[in-house]
Amino acid sequence: MIITVYNRAEMLGEALSSVAVSRLRDLEIIVVDDGSIDGSAQIAEDFGDPRVRIIRHDQNRGIPAARNSGLSAATGQYIAWLDSDDIARPDRFQVQADFLDANPEIAMIGGCAGRLSKSGRRKRGARVPMLDHEDIRAQLLFRSPFQQSSLMGRAEVLKAFPYRLSFPVCEDVDMFARLSPHHRVANLPRILVDRRLHPEQTIHLQSRHIRERKGEIFRVALASLGIDPSLDDLENHITLGNLKSVAVGPELLQWSEKWLIGLREANHRTAIYDPRALAFVSARIWLLAVRAALRSPEPSFAMKRLMRSSLSMGLANSHGLAWLRHSARVKLQV
Repeated sequence: MIITVYNRAEMLGEALSSVAVSRLRDLEIIVVDDGSIDGSAQIAEDFGDPRVRIIRHDQNRGIPAARNSGLSAATGQYIAWLDSDDIARPDRFQVQADFLDANPEIAMIGGCAGRLSKSGRRKRGARVPMLDHEDIRAQLLFRSPFQQSSLMGRAEVLKAFPYRLSFPVCEDVDMFARLSPHHRVANLPRILVDRRLHPEQTIHLQSRHIRERKGEIFRVALASLGIDPSLDDLENHITLGNLKSVAVGPELLQWSEKWLIGLREANHRTAIYDPRALAFVSARIWLLAVRAALRSPEPSFAMKRLMRSSLSMGLANSHGLAWLRHSARVKLQV
C-alpha cells in the first residue's frame, strides 16, 4: 500500500490510522515523502507501526515521480494507493484482495468514494463511477473513471505502466488511458474510501494545467476514432467532462448534442468502444449537460432538447440500467 505525501502533516496521521486498522493485516505500508518541509515524514516515522516504510525525496519532484518511487519500492503481489488526505474504510483492502484473487482476468480494481470535510466530518453523498470495464473505457473519453485513492492492482501490471513525468497533473488519467486497452479493469459498487474535500486539492490549485493535460489525453483518444478536433471543439469536449460549475446555454447544448452523436457515429466506423457502453456514457454526459443548461436563463430549451434527443435512449440500455441499480445500492451505504 502506497501513500505519497507533500506537506500534509495535519492529515497524514489520519490516513495512516485508517490503514493500520485494516482487516487485511498482511500489508506493507510505503510512505513516499516528496520533499515535505512541514514534518510529514516525521509523522510517518513516529506512527509506531513496523509495517511503515518511508522513502524520502530530498526535494519536491512532483506526483508522478513520487508515485513511481512507491511502485519501484513495492514488493507485494498487489499494490494499493491511498492519497495522504483521504481515509480507507476498514474492509477496503481485504475486499479488493479477495476480489483480485477470485477474478484473475481483472488487473486493477477501484471503488466508490464517500466524502469528508477538511476537518474529517463525513458528508452526504458518494461518487459512483462506471463499474464495468467497457463502461470505464468509454468514460475515459470524457473524464477519469476511477478514484485514485481507491485503486488496487496487480503489481506486475502497475509496474509496467509507470506514471509519466510529462504529466505533473492528470498523471492518473494518463495511466488509466494507457493501461485499460490492454488489461481489464473494474470498479466495485461499494464505498471503499472517503475522499477529503478541501481547497488545497490539486484540482483547485492547478485547474489551467489540468485542462492542458486533459487536452493532450483526449486528443489521442479522439484520434483513435478518426477525429481531429479544432481547438474550440477540444475545449468544449474538456468542458463536457466537468460541468459542475459551467453555465450551459443553448449554443453549447446544441454543440454537445451534435458532438456526442458524432462520437457515436465515429465509433460505429472504428469499433474502438463497446457501442452500448458508449451510448450509455454519452447519454450520462448529455443528461449532465441538460441539467447544467436548466440553470441557465433559458431552461425550457434544455427540456425540449432532452425529450427530443436520441441520446437520451442510452440511459435505458442494459449498461445504463445495471449502473443505476448498483448506484442505488451504493447510496444506501453512505
